[in-house]
Formats: sequence, C-alpha cells, structure tokens
Amino acid sequence: MNKSLKYTMSAVALLLLLFFLNQSQQSKYNLSSNLIFNGDSELIHRIIMNGSKGDTLELVKTDTTWTMTQADTLILKDRQFNQLFERLIGGKYDMIISNNIQKWSKFGVTDSLGRSIRLFDKNNRLLGHYIFGNKGQDYSHNYVRVYDKKEVYRTLENVYYLLNTNPTFFGKNPPKKEPEKVEKKEEINIDTTSSR
Repeated sequence: MNKSLKYTMSAVALLLLLFFLNQSQQSKYNLSSNLIFNGDSELIHRIIMNGSKGDTLELVKTDTTWTMTQADTLILKDRQFNQLFERLIGGKYDMIISNNIQKWSKFGVTDSLGRSIRLFDKNNRLLGHYIFGNKGQDYSHNYVRVYDKKEVYRTLENVYYLLNTNPTFFGKNPPKKEPEKVEKKEEINIDTTSSR
C-alpha cells in the first residue's frame, strides 16, 4: 500500500470513529418518552390542583362520575374536563430546557411560582405530581417538571390555563327546572235538577 492510501484509510477510520462517538454522546439527550403522564389515565380517581396563590381545586371520581369537592352542586363542563385529560394529563413535552435547580424560578416551576397537579388512584396512592410554569415570552408553550426531579421540560402547547382552580372554570350551574305546566280542564256542568 502506498502512503496516500494509508492516509486516506486512516482519515476515513478517524471520521467514522468521531461519527459514532458523536452519536453515542447525543443519544443521551433523546427522550425516552415525551408524555407528561406515562401512566394509565383510567386509574386516576382524584386530582388536586394548586394555584400559585395557595388556592386549591379537587376533582374526585365516584364510579364513573367526576365531581368537585368544593362545589358539589356544579355540573362539570365536558369540554374543559376532557381537555384536562387530553391536553394536560395526556399532553407532551418536546425538549429538556434545564436540569439546573437554580434556574427553576426562571421557568416558574418552583413550589411558590408554579401551579401543581397531583394525580391519585382509587387507593389514594400518588400516581404523579407535576409543577407547571408560565414564565418568559413564549406564550404557546409552558414548562413542566416532575415534582421530585430536577429536569425542566417545555410542553408542546400551552396547557397552563387548564390548571385553573376556580370552580366555575370546570363547573356550571345545573339547568333550572321549569315548573310543570298544569293544563286546566274545562269543567262541564250538567244541570240534573231540571225537570222535564
């Protein structure tokens, strides 16, 4: 083999080595799952949402019906409740933003700045606890972190508004019952006292 062929083969081998080294380094940044909640949403029987001002809303499932413990006279709005499960609990994140605890306040995912949601099963075991933040100029995304983890992720869409602890956001007054209309029957008086 001549010298130029040896240099060429060495350069190709070095490039391949660098390529595979780069691939292995980048593979640790791939997300194994991009779902916010990885569990089965059918197992959720209780949801507690906390606002950043200390306000709380609790939703409880009894058999197949969900109610709010703070406002049990309200009927749940289907659209908001379905969006809570589809877009927030079933939502996704697209990238890791930070794994530095010092930057949590920058993204609003601290206990005092963020809004949290806790999910429980029927035996009152915690299935998930997440803190959402809405800091910054990006209004089409939010930030989320699992309560006991340090990584902060960016959500695919804005779901922060779904963590509303006002009972009227999820509930509405039941329809008023109209009084039953009583039909008046015409009375026919027949005079039976008259003689013929």
